Amino acid sequence: MPSALSSAMSSTGMVLEPIGSLMDDDILDDLQLDLGPRLGTDDRSSRTSNPSKLSLQFSDKSLCRGVGVTKVLRRFGKLFNHSLGTEEDYQLGQEVHEVSAFITHNWSLKRWKKCMALCCYFHIVPACIVSLVVQLFLFVLVLADKLPLIRADYVDVDGIDISETAREYHVGCWCMVGGWSAFWLTLFLWADVAAMFGRSGPTVFVDKVCIDQVNIDRKKQGILAIPAWLACSDTLVAVFSDELLVKLWTCFELCTFVALGRTDKIRVEPALLSYASFFVSMFLLILLIWNQLLLMGDDTNRVLQSALGLELCVTVAVLGYSGLLLLIFAVLAHWGRVCHRIRKQVHELDIRTAACFDEADRALVLQALQSLGDRHIFHRTDSEDKHVDELTMAELTVKMRSQLENAFVRSVGFNRLPIKYLVASLMPLLGDMLDYLGADVRMQQLKAHEREPGTIAGTLQQVAASFLFRVSPLLLASSLFCLGAFVPVMLLPKCAHNWTRRLHLIGLSLSLVCWFAAIMAYPLVGYIRAQEVVSDLNWFLLAAADVIAVGWLCYLYGPVRRPKGD
Repeated sequence: MPSALSSAMSSTGMVLEPIGSLMDDDILDDLQLDLGPRLGTDDRSSRTSNPSKLSLQFSDKSLCRGVGVTKVLRRFGKLFNHSLGTEEDYQLGQEVHEVSAFITHNWSLKRWKKCMALCCYFHIVPACIVSLVVQLFLFVLVLADKLPLIRADYVDVDGIDISETAREYHVGCWCMVGGWSAFWLTLFLWADVAAMFGRSGPTVFVDKVCIDQVNIDRKKQGILAIPAWLACSDTLVAVFSDELLVKLWTCFELCTFVALGRTDKIRVEPALLSYASFFVSMFLLILLIWNQLLLMGDDTNRVLQSALGLELCVTVAVLGYSGLLLLIFAVLAHWGRVCHRIRKQVHELDIRTAACFDEADRALVLQALQSLGDRHIFHRTDSEDKHVDELTMAELTVKMRSQLENAFVRSVGFNRLPIKYLVASLMPLLGDMLDYLGADVRMQQLKAHEREPGTIAGTLQQVAASFLFRVSPLLLASSLFCLGAFVPVMLLPKCAHNWTRRLHLIGLSLSLVCWFAAIMAYPLVGYIRAQEVVSDLNWFLLAAADVIAVGWLCYLYGPVRRPKGD
């Protein structure tokens, strides 16, 4: 639990009743017996002969509060500036019966990183929809000749003339720039826009808002009611940072959710990938715009090349693409090490040794987890109590480790690169594809006016061919990119430490080969398209490559099977 909650426990001393608001009377008596020596009340008569289950119901219904996610994420997550809560923050919440998501995080993580991670979880769907609608709208405007386009010879994306006779060609970057801007603006500002229209979004639990930070008594009751909040939450969203699996309260929340049998509802949001995908996509957008500017003019007069010089243009292009690939490799290599560290932390997870502000918190947490483990044994001596408690926690720890590892695998996927971050990073390529597809269709319309109109079937065939030739390079580039990403994310972190530098150079070389092949997919497909008559063999090879690419992507991003024993 964040430091704001732990400090409440330390500032008030030991709590007088252990998780009393969550239990029925029998289990309360049993837990009070174990806490008796610490509280100075050793009343053995409170034991019962019948075991009881922990009650995860709120004794005071007013404690069950939630807050709309738009109130949490508006103003770029201003709520996460600091952990100190006020009465105004508490009034943002309201009494609820259940919450959609329980957000667990560490206050040590910076506000903007936390906000971007949560935006990628809650706003990714509307951002994709808005971006797609904007791109299609701009695509239609291009077809209707309502937007200005850049005149250029028919060349491929990388400026390679692939036609025997250059022809007048008009292309723009409307879909690319508009779609990218719409995606990220929607992702970051969706909460503010929704708040303007009175929309609160899904109800979530955030400790600073849902637990009274001013009234000390209600604050203690709220802290003790955390398992009840977890029980009435549909999903647990964990904003991953280096301290998530180290701090006591965040470990307790994850372990409690696992003990409740909700492992498949744990969602891990890596803070690193959210902002890394933003910077990678922005870098890629700038390179593609630079590419478009290089195409300005006809075959004999390139406007930008003439102004800056061919050498400078080539140097900028080489440095730009090299910098982009090195940035991607560095991010993926770091993410691979983070995933390896996650696995190590999961294997070493132990509530008994987790970092906490006050040891009184640890005693409270251990009692709650033992109760959830349903291992209460009555009529024991103090030595037997201690032995059974240690045995219970050992068994629980083994169970938590195995199931938490499965939960993390399901959250980040088999290849540890969630598809939403891949889509966010490659968003400019989708817009670029639509820009060129619109230019192709528009040019076919102009040609149709110059000659006798063809049949409807012939026109549809030409449009379908243009669509295939524009989708295929994007599909091949995405699959080859994932193949190159497999090296730094999956293979390098498993290698021995003393080989780190040499293996990183080898891994970088392998990744660069795959990513260079991804870049060359565009001129290769363009070369096939530029032929006057595309042979059946080329059609077959192109279709086979697309099928392999789709199969590879489906293998990487198919649903993760539920492990046995989970």
